[in-house]
Amino acid sequence: MRRIGKIFRFLLPVIALAVLVVFMTGAGRRERAKEEQIRANVRRIIEAWNTHNFDVFSEVYAPDFVFHESPYPDIKGLEAYKQFAAAVLAAYPDWHMTLHEVIVEGNTHAARLTARGTHTGKSPLYPFPPTGKQVTFTVGCYGHWVDGKMVEQWEYVDSLGPLQQLGVIPPMK
Repeated sequence: MRRIGKIFRFLLPVIALAVLVVFMTGAGRRERAKEEQIRANVRRIIEAWNTHNFDVFSEVYAPDFVFHESPYPDIKGLEAYKQFAAAVLAAYPDWHMTLHEVIVEGNTHAARLTARGTHTGKSPLYPFPPTGKQVTFTVGCYGHWVDGKMVEQWEYVDSLGPLQQLGVIPPMK
């Protein structure tokens, strides 16, 4: 009987450790799968912008999504964000984004991209006449995801460069 007790005292921590290893391995796989899904959704967002298919937004953004981009006021709600996207496309009908990299950790992503378009349309975002000039935007963004949907995004855009490319602000010397 004593021998069984000794064996049990030895096996109990070994079994507990084995269960912990199995649990942690599964948790790691689930975390990696979640992160890969976020990466895929970021790529879907870029493709939606490039094809002007904003129906995809309903699949990847939460209904109460909040978008922050200086110098504009925060955009609250998916429908308001779709209106913002339409305003961008009104100014740049050939808008195209190139994703250079996306980094995901947990529920957060960071991405670096370039956007290009020809300023040929009127838009409330750009209160000056269309110039017909090709413009390149350098963009960095940071997003937070909950239950597979983006709930908030901060976008950092080089605003001076495009205004100089449009001739609205003279280039720096």
